[in-house]
Amino acid sequence: MTSTGGSGRESAGVVWSGESIVTASVIVALLPIGFLHMSTIGSLDPLTTVISDYVFQPGGYALLGGAAISMAVACVALATGLRRAGLPDPRVPALLFVSAAVALVLVALFPTHTPGTPPGLVSTLHRTAGGWVFAVLPLAALLVAVRARSAPAWQPAAVPLSWAAAIAGVISIFFLLNHVPIVIAGSPVFPFLGGVQRVLYAAVMVVLVMAARATRLAAERVLDPVPVSPRLRGAA
Repeated sequence: MTSTGGSGRESAGVVWSGESIVTASVIVALLPIGFLHMSTIGSLDPLTTVISDYVFQPGGYALLGGAAISMAVACVALATGLRRAGLPDPRVPALLFVSAAVALVLVALFPTHTPGTPPGLVSTLHRTAGGWVFAVLPLAALLVAVRARSAPAWQPAAVPLSWAAAIAGVISIFFLLNHVPIVIAGSPVFPFLGGVQRVLYAAVMVVLVMAARATRLAAERVLDPVPVSPRLRGAA
């Protein structure tokens, strides 16, 4: 006896494979940053040194660039899945994810300035693009969570994604506002911005992975929304 077709769940598994792409991209982005942290133990203080300053370490430009490009791939993959998974009005959050991907490419191409020297055009572009990434990724995830409340396939992810996006957003606001005195006076009010940035970076990664998982599960529910029991199927 042979089967003439696959089950709904088997079909659903191939609806959107972006969760694997997002998760793999986040892991790939973590590896070079982790290597740079390990290789600079004792020479750079992660509490006060921002991640961009690792560009001046041996291989730093390529490693940080690769991490940024990998995160950009995750953002694009996530943006492409929102409509397929049936998210209501996905255009704005998808555009924000794509804009973050573009900004991450700019972060990779244009490094920051050498510590102790005045910022130039390239460094300003780097900082602006980096600030955009940290600002819009929590916002995009929060918009996904808000829209998820009105879509049955998305509703299970609405509350946890809202909390994760909100936490990342609060950290992002704190981090970005502390750059205002840097621009005005040349130094931050809060001295441990490096530590805050690393927590924010981790929070953004968690949000991306959570949003990707919510998208994959919603895509499965859209394809196979209500499983029919054998008894009901026989009655029909």
